[in-house]
Amino acid sequence: MAKILLADDDADIRDIISGILQKEGFEVVLAKDGNEALDLTKANRPELVLLDYLMPGLNGIEVCAALKKDKETKSIPIIMMTAYASEKEGSLSAGAIDFITKPIEKVDLLLRIRSVLKVKHINNELQKIIAYIEELGK
Repeated sequence: MAKILLADDDADIRDIISGILQKEGFEVVLAKDGNEALDLTKANRPELVLLDYLMPGLNGIEVCAALKKDKETKSIPIIMMTAYASEKEGSLSAGAIDFITKPIEKVDLLLRIRSVLKVKHINNELQKIIAYIEELGK
């Protein structure tokens, strides 16, 4: 199943969410701060990043913006997580595809992840079709 990078500075939250994801069959890569999230995303190429808004070092907005500027990671969808609903606009402006507020409900988390991954899969297939059509036109 899909590889997900989970970045949160709270060890309890990392444990709870990674447990939920692993039980659902996802491979989980854990990061404890923004700098580690950036490095591990580049090294592991996850299909999705779950990113805490407030973290030491680089915050979630900074990590999101950096990933979206990098040609190698810009297509990785990011779901921002925070306890503050007021941070939704900033998260989406930085490039996050979705936003989830804490405390996170298991059903909501899994529905959002599956939805984002489904859209990513459809987009990947569309890109293959476009490339094929362009090749036929040459």
